[in-house]
Amino acid sequence: MLFCTLISCSGTGKSNETVKAVEKSDSCKLDSKNTYEVYIPERNNSVGKLPLLVIIDAHGDGKFALNKFKEGAKQYPIVLIASNLIKNGFEGYEGAIQTLVEDVRQKYPIGETVFMTGFSGGARMVLGYALSHQVNGLILCGALANPDQINALRCPVISISGMDDFNFMETSQYLFQEQLAPVNLKIELTNASHSWPDSLMLANELGFLRLSCQTDDIPSLPKSQLELYCQHQQSRIDTLKMQGDFLKALLVARNMASTEPFNNDKTFASTYETLKINPGYLNQMQKLEKCLNFEISVRQPYMDDFRTKDTLWWKNEISTTDEKIKTEPDAFTKDMYMRIKAFLGIVSYTFCRQAIKERNMEGLNKILSIYRMLEPENPDMLYFSSFPYFWKGNNEATLSMLKKALKEGFSDRSQLKNDFPESISSKL
Repeated sequence: MLFCTLISCSGTGKSNETVKAVEKSDSCKLDSKNTYEVYIPERNNSVGKLPLLVIIDAHGDGKFALNKFKEGAKQYPIVLIASNLIKNGFEGYEGAIQTLVEDVRQKYPIGETVFMTGFSGGARMVLGYALSHQVNGLILCGALANPDQINALRCPVISISGMDDFNFMETSQYLFQEQLAPVNLKIELTNASHSWPDSLMLANELGFLRLSCQTDDIPSLPKSQLELYCQHQQSRIDTLKMQGDFLKALLVARNMASTEPFNNDKTFASTYETLKINPGYLNQMQKLEKCLNFEISVRQPYMDDFRTKDTLWWKNEISTTDEKIKTEPDAFTKDMYMRIKAFLGIVSYTFCRQAIKERNMEGLNKILSIYRMLEPENPDMLYFSSFPYFWKGNNEATLSMLKKALKEGFSDRSQLKNDFPESISSKL
């Protein structure tokens, strides 16, 4: 009996040992090209399996995207997996994500609980995957979906949207008629434009999913952590109110008041009801509605202007918009002009791709002249600028422009290899 007791104590001691954090690159056994980044936070050896967060970046930059979630993974223990393969325009993304999830399950200490997140096109892909696979929660950054798609999901859907993001229109539809918004949709607003939110915001949303997810296959977090989270959200609401950000404060209160177990704290519901009739909130919603209506009214005319207006007209128009962004005192109006300018950048991108596909040099040069004024350091614009030189047979200028694009952040090497011969791509 004494021997058995000693063995038992020895085993218990081992179970309390700390397991060091893991950070590495890996690839799927069934597809070596399907590579991904891995992060497992430091944890106690007694902890069994952890939930999984699959991260899809629009540009396939797994390491960059994974780093955004590391602080959250430490605070709310979870295994992070970020794809290096799946990105905008990737065909067969559902199968590639499924291969990734199955590979991770064979190698790492994860349970059945799977969360997913993506930015921009990555958000659209994880949404598409979740519509036909079991997922326990989504964090969609810089893109959202229609009500039917969100209602079809049996899990929380957190939308993080920049108010100055050209895709903000997809989120704004859910801000005015609460009764029509899907009950599983939780909205957070930032001023991050069209990019991944900062690590603090992402850690906050990871905590929301982790603490509200009720599954038996992963260890529950201590009650004290839930209490601290609720205190932090109340502090966020108070700070936002002091700053005059009534809309953002209301959304935080609504998210908490509509979700178990956070809604056990009745303060969130009462705060939400109070904010709904706050004059500051009502005034902000009137401003937002006016700005959105104006934005909608100018989008189609601007698209027509790409074909009908000359470079001088565009120079004056862009200069006027830049001045309004610089001097506009009202935050909602300033965000509107930033969204309009970003929209023009997206239209420029789309028309450039079309001109390249049609090998339309004249059309491409005209769009590039506008694109260059809008976003002079945009890596896609610099990349597209290499095509006129390439079509003329000027390989030296082509290489020079491609090097500028790479220096500014163009990262789609596979696209580059498809668009240009090896005599050029091999020198970059």
